[in-house]
Amino acid sequence: MAISPQVIQLIDQKLAPLIRTGCHIDQIKMVCAAGTEMVEQGSVQTGFGVLRVEPSNFMPRGRSYLIEDRYQGFAWVR
Repeated sequence: MAISPQVIQLIDQKLAPLIRTGCHIDQIKMVCAAGTEMVEQGSVQTGFGVLRVEPSNFMPRGRSYLIEDRYQGFAWVR
């Protein structure tokens, strides 16, 4: 099943400030609840490029966050 365009738009909105401040898309990951469709795909195509998606057993369904590998950039995605 394809990821909703509204979800992609929300991710792009949350990615934009991180990208503008100098973060690179290849150094950012989105952490989602384990077992979700996005985690199963492993990545999502955004307006900024391919974003890695990683699972978390501690993240409730319907919530996720973006974080830079060096832990400098962070944004909640709801």
